[in-house]
Amino acid sequence: MAVWLAWLLGALPLLGWLLWWWNELFYAIPLLSKYSGTGTKLPPGPMRLPLSGEMITFLWYFKILRRPHEFINAKRRK
Repeated sequence: MAVWLAWLLGALPLLGWLLWWWNELFYAIPLLSKYSGTGTKLPPGPMRLPLSGEMITFLWYFKILRRPHEFINAKRRK
């Protein structure tokens, strides 16, 4: 049982790291190379995993903290 738990706790961070780099390779690097010579810049903001994006932050402010105006104002400032 302890061996499986150790494997699980070791594999989850590794899987997260691999997904993060897959996202960079699949989305960010092609966009940067495509627009690097034209002088066009990517819009501001993080390049996160598709579908998840800022969903965790969004749900944190809206459902747990119940202060949606802080989330919206933070996005307006950027």
